[in-house]
Amino acid sequence: MMLHEFTDLTGFEPSVEEYAEIEAQYYAFDGDKKAFCSHFVRNGGVQKVYDKRLETIERLRSEQMEVEKNLMQYLKEKDARIARLEADLEKEQEWQPFEDEHNVSQAEYEKLEKAGARELSDEEATDMIADEFGFDRSKIVIVHEVKKFEINRHRRCRAVGMIPRKALFEAWDWNYIVFNVRGNVTHGYEMHNGELQQYWA
Repeated sequence: MMLHEFTDLTGFEPSVEEYAEIEAQYYAFDGDKKAFCSHFVRNGGVQKVYDKRLETIERLRSEQMEVEKNLMQYLKEKDARIARLEADLEKEQEWQPFEDEHNVSQAEYEKLEKAGARELSDEEATDMIADEFGFDRSKIVIVHEVKKFEINRHRRCRAVGMIPRKALFEAWDWNYIVFNVRGNVTHGYEMHNGELQQYWA
């Protein structure tokens, strides 16, 4: 008996895999196609197929949940191992705060800030830089923070955050402004105590 014949006689269309099992029952049945199909329907054969489908779905869902559970556990253990290795690497590299000796140190900057130096507006700072050093006013960009660095035992540096740097003025021999000058290549500078120096970032 062909699948389409079974479907025509029962009004039920099983999958190819399901029909393979039904066909095995048919071959073991003592009767013709019509008798088997009538027997199949009358004895709840369709419902049994549906029940088996449900069992298969539940089994697959359970297997999927188990796979997902195992995967989540694997990822959790992997993340924990990565975290341990990163912590060990951090410890081995002995990271320490670092400031480029060419730049104004944070301690020098804070000395001026704590002394109560006046904070300049961007416009005031730009005017001061343009008038004092002759930069094109339209290309000056006042910077409000600089990168914070660390260095390791292998002399490698990394940026680990930002440090606020206000434009401050107490007197012409005690002041601080960090700024960029835009062009084909942007250059960073610091004005410190009236002197101009390149800022090394």
